[in-house]
Amino acid sequence: MAAYSAPKIQQLLARGADKTLTTKARGDALEELFCYLLEGLPGVRTRRNSIDFFKSAEIDIAVVNRKVAEWLSTFPNLFLIECKNWDKPVDSATVAAFKSKLDSRSIELGIIVATNGITGDEADRKSAYHIVDMAQAANRRILVITLEQLETIHTTEDFELLLVDRLLTLAATGGSF
Repeated sequence: MAAYSAPKIQQLLARGADKTLTTKARGDALEELFCYLLEGLPGVRTRRNSIDFFKSAEIDIAVVNRKVAEWLSTFPNLFLIECKNWDKPVDSATVAAFKSKLDSRSIELGIIVATNGITGDEADRKSAYHIVDMAQAANRRILVITLEQLETIHTTEDFELLLVDRLLTLAATGGSF
């Protein structure tokens, strides 16, 4: 277990919450934070802000997982991450667009880091929750991680537990939370 730099995490969280910054700058801070957390894991490497060949879609974070840590063997070798540092929950159209990115690249796992979660009611599985559920039925898994969850991360073990919990919950219940 390794500790992350608390000042670095706090600085990135503060930058992400700074309403005087542009939406892009706030989103970049969230991407930087998530990359920092991921790259603290053994055998994990990231690439940010990749544009596809047709210049029609951007991938916020692409991840390669060499499965050095035993627990990472439950995660695929490649997965994608979409970061949304929005003041409101992420809507179903945005979640569907991310699912489409996963589909077009045959990537089975995606993570949406959504500051304020996704739209809909978890209990009735509507709106963006429905898209997450439908993705699972099509052999795509979309994990949703919120800012509130990220604020609890202090060590690589904390991050590991969060990622594994999100994956287990999705696989076991078919739900996103």
